[in-house]
Amino acid sequence: MAKGPEHERYAAWLKRLRRQRAPKIDADLLAMADAYDAAVQSGNLSASQLQRVVEGASSPRAMLWYNATDLLMKLSGRWPAAADAIATMFRSRKATVRFAALCSLGRGTPIDITDALLGAGLRDKSSRVRWKAAARANDLDRRKLIPDITAALVAESDEKARRSIELSRRMLRDDHWVRPDSPGSVSVTARLHDGGIANKIVSNDELRTRGIESILAELRASAIHAQLVAT
Repeated sequence: MAKGPEHERYAAWLKRLRRQRAPKIDADLLAMADAYDAAVQSGNLSASQLQRVVEGASSPRAMLWYNATDLLMKLSGRWPAAADAIATMFRSRKATVRFAALCSLGRGTPIDITDALLGAGLRDKSSRVRWKAAARANDLDRRKLIPDITAALVAESDEKARRSIELSRRMLRDDHWVRPDSPGSVSVTARLHDGGIANKIVSNDELRTRGIESILAELRASAIHAQLVAT
């Protein structure tokens, strides 16, 4: 029987990987892809198919959770049960699972679940979950959460998390950030349409001569070109 598109994509990717083989992890990854493909092709998401993907998203294995959260994100845009499963993951006592739950939120996920989990994530006891919540709010363009991100920034005591939350807030609120760099130059960071960022160091003279809007437009155009080349 022919395999589905996600299975084929992951199988081809595994063949290209230059690493020691991990048969159990590879098999689990392909099983998740099969569960996803079966649901999409049939138009029905069974409890066992959803559980397979959720187990992968909750795994401590990076190869599994990183790929499973993408599959769960897409499922959550089609089936309420998948969105509910993300909310259940976020109630886990394990910070790694709560982190993965935030990674599973997408633009198709019901917005009430997205905003509720992001808001709770900003107040989470784990600094890693807090900065990820701010980052996902930026990724998903949830500007209504800017006051919550600001409050989280004020309360944040972890320096690494604080820097990340501040970047997310600046991107979401202002679409760019200009910071001092070495003497005579500044670092310009631009928010891209998908919530990503592009950065460039420019001299103070260039900033004055060209203006910030010209530099931001160049950064965004370069990012779009790079994405087209990559595909």
